[in-house]
Amino acid sequence: MISIRTKLSLWLSGLVIISTFVAIVIFESMLRQAFHDSIIDRLEEDLQQVLLAIQFDNGDITIDQSQLSSFYKPVYSGRYYQLNMDHIELRSRSLWDQRLDIRPLTKGETRVWQTKGPQNHDIQLLSLGLSSETALVQATITVAQDLSIGRQVFTQVYGTKLGVNLAMLLAMIAGIFIVLRQSFKPINDMQQALIKLRGGEITSLDVNKIPPELAPLATTYNELLQYSSKQMERSRNNLGNLSHGLKTPLAVMQQQVEALGLKDPDSAMALQKQLDLIHKMIERKLAAARITGDMLPAAQMQLPKDLHDLCHTLNKVHHGKQIQCQFAVDDSINRLPIHREDGMELIGNLLDNAFKWAKSQVSISVTTVTASTTTPAQDADKPILLTIEDDGCGVDSDQLSLLTHRGTV
Repeated sequence: MISIRTKLSLWLSGLVIISTFVAIVIFESMLRQAFHDSIIDRLEEDLQQVLLAIQFDNGDITIDQSQLSSFYKPVYSGRYYQLNMDHIELRSRSLWDQRLDIRPLTKGETRVWQTKGPQNHDIQLLSLGLSSETALVQATITVAQDLSIGRQVFTQVYGTKLGVNLAMLLAMIAGIFIVLRQSFKPINDMQQALIKLRGGEITSLDVNKIPPELAPLATTYNELLQYSSKQMERSRNNLGNLSHGLKTPLAVMQQQVEALGLKDPDSAMALQKQLDLIHKMIERKLAAARITGDMLPAAQMQLPKDLHDLCHTLNKVHHGKQIQCQFAVDDSINRLPIHREDGMELIGNLLDNAFKWAKSQVSISVTTVTASTTTPAQDADKPILLTIEDDGCGVDSDQLSLLTHRGTV
């Protein structure tokens, strides 16, 4: 399942990318519209200037060049005008040998359009229909401007803006990942604290070092640990009290069995065997209570430390023997994925049985089970093989099936 941090990173990055894309599109549209409006405003100014330069004299129409901008003089300068009448056409010098294809307009009619102009460049045109009742003439005046230079400026501005937006987009995405990483760092710290808690290095989570959002969870977890610890302590105490409480009745029963031995030896021997079994079970439970001690509910078995502790305790229980313990623990295994109390009791029972039947030596090995079909992703989840051996007489093959029965020693 995808992590929360990855989800937030993807969602926030997606929102930032979409927002940046929309902003770029809107900016491009606004910039293009502003560029078009500025061209139209310039053409309207040029049109007014040309109109002021038009002169009528005895039915003739002329344009006073002295009243016009110098932009109309260089050839293909990018600024043009053209006056069309019935059989007369006046053009700016900048048009040189080119002419604009103009549609006649009525008085006061205007037209704004784009077409190909000199040097096959795109030009923006503005036309206005004119007429004079005194001069009895009707004409169409047109001003035009080359769009290539303006488009180069537009491309440069838009390209610069696009580069800045992309750089900001990358910076925001990197910032999102950095902020989320720092925001989730307390969770990683909490995970490390739980690992220490599992290993028995600490007894509870430090709520003061946890963000307020996670503090209730940590507090509840600490309360659960405390409750479980008390329950385990109560169970161990009850077990110890029960074991100690049974000793007195068993001592009385032992005396009765000894007295019965004088009258009925067979019955006494049968009862004595059962009493011995009860004694061994009590001793085993008391030894387990001493081995587990004060454990955390979330703790796991630490290797090889807990195995050494078990053997040290069992050497005291079986003080009549001199048992040598040999350990072979894989360096990559530092704990068993099992509750420490359960593991101590389970392995403690197995070791207790090994100590009971061993002559002088008990061997303990912990390794990982390898398989040819294991993939690299499964290496961390390899099964763990725990082997306990002793140099005792062993079990007959016909008795192996009885080892899993309750009460078999």
